[in-house]
Amino acid sequence: MQPIARQFKEAVKSGRKKTASSKSSGRKTEKVTTALNFKWDRIRKREAEKKDQLAEEYESETIRQTAEDYDHFQLLVNSLEADLKKLSGLSPGDKNKQKQEFLIPKYISAAQKYIEDEESYRNPVLVEVIIMLLDTGQVSEAMDFMCCAMDQKQPMPERFKKSNLPTFIADSVLVWANARIARGQPHEPEFTEIFDAMVINGWKVPREVIAKYHKLSGDVDMSKGELKSALEHFIRATEIDPAGAKCTTKINQIKKKLD
Repeated sequence: MQPIARQFKEAVKSGRKKTASSKSSGRKTEKVTTALNFKWDRIRKREAEKKDQLAEEYESETIRQTAEDYDHFQLLVNSLEADLKKLSGLSPGDKNKQKQEFLIPKYISAAQKYIEDEESYRNPVLVEVIIMLLDTGQVSEAMDFMCCAMDQKQPMPERFKKSNLPTFIADSVLVWANARIARGQPHEPEFTEIFDAMVINGWKVPREVIAKYHKLSGDVDMSKGELKSALEHFIRATEIDPAGAKCTTKINQIKKKLD
């Protein structure tokens, strides 16, 4: 009986040690997880603050002039705002259908006339036409309007609290290009034209957006066997956004092929 009792005590002690070790290990894991979550929360907070800052900086530079025939132009703006309010409650698909079939045809001529007459004042109709064209995937049709609005530093509507016009355009074209590539449809020259304008003209967009453009360009070049160009884009994306680019594997793969 004595040995058995001793064995039982030893087993209990061993179990306590294992339990304590397990608890200690669990606490360490929790600490690591908490630290990682805290790190990513800080990164996300900094990114959000940067977007707010960019939006504020862009807004401070936006065009201030108003239309000469203000009352007449305001009637057009009021009409557009009323039409947009009618879309509330509709599904995204139904909204886009209404925009494509009714709202864009109704207001695009006013935006075209504004450009043709070489006017320059705050024009929410022009900006809303751009938004509707991009929402419905009509990037080619939006190019001239986007160039004009960007040159004039047109502001975004008030409902876009944390996005300036260049960021909205860049994000929208990136989503459009990814979708076109996935379906095997052409995405040029619009994608490169926006990318070049963004880099050359120093658009006020988050660095993550520029990194995404480099990454997508690298993916396209890699699919065409243009490895050196792809490598340059992947490296640049990683330099711009080390945490979010996630190009390391592709960089290593290309380097092995080029060696």
